Amino acid sequence: MNSVCRARPEDHDTETSGRQTFPAFPYEPYDIQRRFMESMYATLETGGVGLFESPTGTGKTLSLICSVLQWLEDRQKKADRAADQEEPDLPDWLATPACSQQKTAPTAQHKNQRQQRVQPKTVPPMAEGSAEAADKLVDSSGAEHLLDIWESDSDKPNNSGKHRLPRALDSSDSDSDTDGAKATWKSTPEDSKPKHRQVFFCSRTHSQLSQFVSELQRTSFADTIASVSLASRKALCVNDSVLKLGALSRINERCLDMLQAKPSKKQATGKSDQKPKARTAGGSCPFLRGKTKAKGNFKEAILAQPVDVEELGRLGRRKMVCPYYTARSAVPEAQLVLLPYSALLSQESRDSLGLHLKGSIIVVDEAHNLVDAVNGTHCAEVSVNQLNAAETQLTGYFERFRTRLASGNSRHIQALISLAKVLRSAVQVAKPEQQRVQTVNDFLFNSALDGVNMFKLLRYAKESKVLFKVAGYADSARQQSHSGLVEMHDQHSTGFTPPTGGHISALHALVGFMSGLTNADGDGRIILDPTACTLKFMLLNAAAHFSKVVEQAHAVVLASGTLSPIASLTRQLFLTLPPSAITHFSCGHVVPKQHLLALAVAQGPSGAALQLRHGERGSDSSLDEVGRLLLNICTCTPQGVVAFFPSFAHCEQLYTRWQKTGLLAQLSSKKAVFREPRAANEVDSMLQQYAQCIAQASAQQRPAADATASAVSPGNGAKHDSGSVGVCNGGLVLCVVGGKLSEGINFSDGFGRCVVMVGMPYPNPTDPELQERMRFMDTQQQQYVLKAACPANGEAQITPSLEAAMMSQSATFGCGSTGPALMSGSALGKGNHLTHAKGSTQTAGREYYEDLCMKAVNQCVGRVIRHRNDYAAIVLADARWGVGNAGVAPGGSHLPVGPLRKLPEWIQCSLTVCNTFGDAYGRLHRFHRQMLAATSPP
Repeated sequence: MNSVCRARPEDHDTETSGRQTFPAFPYEPYDIQRRFMESMYATLETGGVGLFESPTGTGKTLSLICSVLQWLEDRQKKADRAADQEEPDLPDWLATPACSQQKTAPTAQHKNQRQQRVQPKTVPPMAEGSAEAADKLVDSSGAEHLLDIWESDSDKPNNSGKHRLPRALDSSDSDSDTDGAKATWKSTPEDSKPKHRQVFFCSRTHSQLSQFVSELQRTSFADTIASVSLASRKALCVNDSVLKLGALSRINERCLDMLQAKPSKKQATGKSDQKPKARTAGGSCPFLRGKTKAKGNFKEAILAQPVDVEELGRLGRRKMVCPYYTARSAVPEAQLVLLPYSALLSQESRDSLGLHLKGSIIVVDEAHNLVDAVNGTHCAEVSVNQLNAAETQLTGYFERFRTRLASGNSRHIQALISLAKVLRSAVQVAKPEQQRVQTVNDFLFNSALDGVNMFKLLRYAKESKVLFKVAGYADSARQQSHSGLVEMHDQHSTGFTPPTGGHISALHALVGFMSGLTNADGDGRIILDPTACTLKFMLLNAAAHFSKVVEQAHAVVLASGTLSPIASLTRQLFLTLPPSAITHFSCGHVVPKQHLLALAVAQGPSGAALQLRHGERGSDSSLDEVGRLLLNICTCTPQGVVAFFPSFAHCEQLYTRWQKTGLLAQLSSKKAVFREPRAANEVDSMLQQYAQCIAQASAQQRPAADATASAVSPGNGAKHDSGSVGVCNGGLVLCVVGGKLSEGINFSDGFGRCVVMVGMPYPNPTDPELQERMRFMDTQQQQYVLKAACPANGEAQITPSLEAAMMSQSATFGCGSTGPALMSGSALGKGNHLTHAKGSTQTAGREYYEDLCMKAVNQCVGRVIRHRNDYAAIVLADARWGVGNAGVAPGGSHLPVGPLRKLPEWIQCSLTVCNTFGDAYGRLHRFHRQMLAATSPP
């Protein structure tokens, strides 16, 4: 069995410190699963950061559940025992019975709670009220669009100014809760504090969280651990009239507005024969109103057994109770909280959901996407069209209500109008021939915005409901204009022309960019693109935001099938942490080593080098060589072959060329050819057709072990094997790196007997964002080395060796020598590939550039081999794979260098770098012949 396991000895006294048995695991664990759980348990004991790699198909999720929740259970029992040992200060004649009662109380209470939760709840019939016909969206006075009084802190001495409480906390200044909704659904800070130590399990999508729930239900923890699933309002809202708004921002604002609204008379009395129906304007939400007992029953039900987001939504509809707010109210009592990345990474989202991370355990699954998720959460972009729309809406609103606005509201709205004008001007006056990249401070100074208190303005925009009020007024005016209720002279008198849509998105884009301007000067850049007419804030320092999560939690665990390259991840998220605070565990696959063949091929069938750099891969000779390469692979590979290309454009270029030369017809004679569609909604249909083809091939396939075909050389065409299929020999799927098929799709068994990585998917080297990130990492590296060299007095001695170290890759980052060294600095060479020079090692920026490529490669090749009995081959086709690696073979004395060293260890153990294509073809042919013989029924 290929079982490579690595854990840092310095992090723990022994690799198996802590617990060695995990009774909740539903069956006898494999050796690598047991070691995974032991290392996880030890990591949680010591705290800090854990990086855990376990290939898909090795039971990673189940191992996570059984180790993390076992630690949580053991820690709770330990705390209970410690509490039991505290003797009460009572007379001797009372001490014994009191202690006995104290010891049994927590356990009895816990069991009683579980029993109450699992019992079916009888929900009394609800008062069925109906919403009245929707009121006019704008009444004669427009009162519903008028902002509440807002006075900033600086307007009153000693912070006594009246202002709206943060909407994120769903608080209200109202003196009465006549409808009961606000009193029922809002919580005090004390109520939101967790009752236990909590585990937060995060993943990228709700479908991945649903898979986690399915695995949890296989363990005994499903009956003992209180869990809750969180999601956005858009995912959980059951009010159809609110869902029709579409945009997440509009759904959020409408929900908050209905939460604080008073019901109409019919809503309050429930005198109607119709079922509750949500109002589209005015009135409270029927799923929130007066449901104290129903909410309590619903909360207990979802805490009793694990449910995913889809099931939570279905339960909410059936019980006529809001699942979004019910799930939020259950968070303090939950021991396990399931949520998507976005809910964890944003401080605003954490505050909104009432999440308290102090002392918690945070597990991030599919963490290879974490850096991108952090950067994406805190990046912001606004276009000139959006700025125009935002200015128009704000101006129209201000002109309409200027005589009725409080002074604080008036000043802030005018400030927002001025900001929109300045930002639009900054784009319009820029030279169209090139993008401009500036630091935050430089942009503020150059735009004359350095005197604006962005923090104060941002707070107003987020807490005052101004975005929702302005967008609501714009929508109302547009609707009235279309229905003939607003005369043209009224529009001219206010200077307001109703926009055509996207109101809230334009305002949110403005506020989002303003939020970017509040970041530290060194943590991001402003990219001004006059061609696209956009302004973008780009976050460079992901650690600045993620460190807030790490500092509060007891332990943070990042898990994935592969986190490689690890050095890039730690550099971007944990640069300031000492090595002793980080544990890295990496294990091999559950499949036997002989079930995987990994080949790096530098030459094509004709013997020509596979020159697949960006500037060379479009030549006819390269396109033809790739076609012949795939033709040979399809000749000796049964069932399904999956090929990945750097881009849709290159894939289309290849397909067109093969149609012209006849290579496509030759490929089609071997396997049915499928292409990944650009439209995501067409992918499922294509996969169904591919699955039918593979099923037919599996039924008709005669063992390819009898094949006698030789490699196809240019000139003699493709040879049909006597042992090849008749009607259908499987399929070939042409996929794109970064597309839907490169992540989240499993090509197990016959769906992926060989995966081919054509070329090396380096990103565009001229992208200004990429260049800024590389410069930022180089600067970080130099500062780190300089700081490490500083003596106690803080004065660094710049010696020649230190200066050389500052321009090289620090060993602390975990980036070793890569053979031929790079030119100093991070300017890329010609084409989108790394250039090398003698005498130095790669800088941090260059390592990051290479890491982006290898991260994409690792995700693509990881689509195959999904379980213990599976087998597949991996072919890496590009001349660059062979540089400095010729002759490297499994068990050899030389480890791969260059990018190959960043492949997962379980792939490296089966890797061979072939000198010729004939060598690669022979190995591939023998591998499939042996595997077909070994797996064929007797």
